[in-house]
Amino acid sequence: MTDPARATAIVLAAGAGSRFGGNKLGATLGGRPILQHVLDQLAEAGLADVIVVLGEDAAELQSAIEWRSERRIRNPDPGRGLASSVSIGLSALAPEAEAALVVLGDQPLLGQHVLGSLLDAPVDPARPIVVPVYPDDRGRNPVLLRPAAWPLAAALDGDRGFGPLIAAHPELVVEVPVAGANPDVDTPGDLAALDWGLRVRANREQAERVREAPEAADFYGPVTSLFRADPRRTDDPVLATLLVHARPAETWLDVGAGAGRYALGLALHLGRVIAVDPSPGMLAALRELAAEYDLPNVEPIEARWPSEATSQLRADVGLIAHVGYDIEAIGPFVDALEGASGRLCLAVLNDVSPASGASAFWPATWGEERAELPGLPDFVALLRARGRAPEVTEVERRTRDYASRADLLRWVRQQLFVEVGSERDRRLVDELEAVTVETRAGVRLAHQAAGIVGVVSWQPPVVGGRER
Repeated sequence: MTDPARATAIVLAAGAGSRFGGNKLGATLGGRPILQHVLDQLAEAGLADVIVVLGEDAAELQSAIEWRSERRIRNPDPGRGLASSVSIGLSALAPEAEAALVVLGDQPLLGQHVLGSLLDAPVDPARPIVVPVYPDDRGRNPVLLRPAAWPLAAALDGDRGFGPLIAAHPELVVEVPVAGANPDVDTPGDLAALDWGLRVRANREQAERVREAPEAADFYGPVTSLFRADPRRTDDPVLATLLVHARPAETWLDVGAGAGRYALGLALHLGRVIAVDPSPGMLAALRELAAEYDLPNVEPIEARWPSEATSQLRADVGLIAHVGYDIEAIGPFVDALEGASGRLCLAVLNDVSPASGASAFWPATWGEERAELPGLPDFVALLRARGRAPEVTEVERRTRDYASRADLLRWVRQQLFVEVGSERDRRLVDELEAVTVETRAGVRLAHQAAGIVGVVSWQPPVVGGRER
């Protein structure tokens, strides 16, 4: 075990960030610079001695960061690669230092559990290099070096970091399994995906913290009826916009197809629709409607996206409709959609997430505002940061009507995570009654206003010199 008070963190922050476009570590994530996230995590872990090796953007970072007692050293020639910053940091270690924790400045999701696992690893004089092993098995950062490894680390060269040293001397390495991931920020697309993920995580962790009702195995099963729709309808501007892109012989992939609100309507005009959804209840409703309207060209697949079960799916057009809002790993999610799509990708999203209609009940129910999920503007910004050129067709988002007060109450309870019959649930029922209004189609929430639905279209990237 290593006492954090007797270890020094060396933060490598001298890279040019050329793929990002410069000043990468000063770019903000959740309102704080990327480098600030890293330094804050080190401070929380109790690492009082922190060396930050800066490069050409040192002046910008000096003014952007809320410094504590970190020692800042300038790498005079960062073009020599990451190893040169490692050597500079090691040369600045205090004589009393018992370990060096080498940290990348562009990994803002560095977690306390990772730092704690490395520091808590037993001291083995024969194995002076301690590295984390993540579930995705990518990267070995940060790296804890005990004194016997310092000469080896100082002799590194180039920009590959500790990879060559770890590969050449596995007998010197202790591997510590850790949960989660610790991604780099290399591009604006990486940063946009991390920002999306942080918002989704905040929303999920808030729900987990307050939840009264146990999490259902099939979250959407109880509210399946809200997602049923006549595939022959002609009054749906979103479906009409999607049909503009339809070609009769094509195969479309509808990820998160639900009860077939769009998949079934599209199937009337396409050769085949592959409908993927993880909810048995939703797919049961889809199968029922497909049989009712004689649509044998719809192929339901019960699976999460992406997963091994969906890895071989291919289509001319890939569609996500009102899914993605709560996907933390949005980058791999979109990567998989693009990888499965040959001609076009489409996404249907509200300007605000559908769950936001219940946010007004959070203060009275839980005493706090709801952490909101991303929406249409965030998704378009994400695509642009990833180098795509999305086109957006906006249509009016109508206020949702519910067939009955029971349907409305069931949906709001689901979004508030209250247990039926609890004190909070009784207060919710009273509050809901006060803001429910009658309509010709049923009932709706008085405070829920109309808005915008965007149908976003973009080309999947070119791979191997040709389109997918």
